[in-house]
Amino acid sequence: MTPFLAGAIDIGNTRIKLLADGQFFAAELQGNWQEAMHKFLWNFSGKNVLFGVSSVNPAIYAQLEMELKKRSNIRQTPLSAILQEQSLIDVAGIQGIGSDRVLSLIGALHQNLSHQPTLVAPLITIDCGTAVTVNAANARRKCLGGAILPGVSTQLRALHHFTQLLPEVEPAFEDAVCGTNTAQAMRIGVVRGIGGAIKEIVESIIQKEFQGESPLMFITGGDAEPVRRALGDWQPEPHYEPHLVLYGASALMAQRMQEILAGKHPESTLFQGFAELTA
Repeated sequence: MTPFLAGAIDIGNTRIKLLADGQFFAAELQGNWQEAMHKFLWNFSGKNVLFGVSSVNPAIYAQLEMELKKRSNIRQTPLSAILQEQSLIDVAGIQGIGSDRVLSLIGALHQNLSHQPTLVAPLITIDCGTAVTVNAANARRKCLGGAILPGVSTQLRALHHFTQLLPEVEPAFEDAVCGTNTAQAMRIGVVRGIGGAIKEIVESIIQKEFQGESPLMFITGGDAEPVRRALGDWQPEPHYEPHLVLYGASALMAQRMQEILAGKHPESTLFQGFAELTA
């Protein structure tokens, strides 16, 4: 029997990330991500892999489809339809919620069940990417929605783009609270400002939606590190999980693959062309 795996691909606005069999890959979309990805996929020679794809970038997704067709042992399927059918997090009544936000909550749930399977608690995820999203689910796994604000890099670029004199600045946390130069002042304002906004949003959710019950909280995303530092010793302290969305996608795909192999879903046609799926 040829080994086969469930994997996940997350296409954001600036990066593409893959996770399969515990191996992680990430590349900037502005670079030659296709070549780097193909080198990574050689790790799975002799194995059949079905990737579930979450994307907020249709143009890059179209390119990805073309690239993956070059490999006979790789298949991909969009996660959007699977997300609509999943029962891990109830998103009924939440309009327009992005797949990455739902997957972050599924990833938080998966991490929770993996380490504390008997603990039932509300969930909050904080995803610090191009946008910062705060996402909440109650103890019954009902998604309550959340909040969206511009991310660290987005705010810094906007300050540079929409002003005449403010420089282009890379994201970082500043220990100082008063900047003695322009770049430092920009970092303090943006990073600490986002940290303060997150605290206010989360504390309001805890009081008004969770009736004061402490949630399990996770922080993720490319700019999570400076934001984490801006949160300081704030409680409840969020768990840092850099691949939270991918873990959610992988958990969802592993569940779906089991169902496909049991003949419960027509996506079994995705495996046509895979060699020796059954002994």
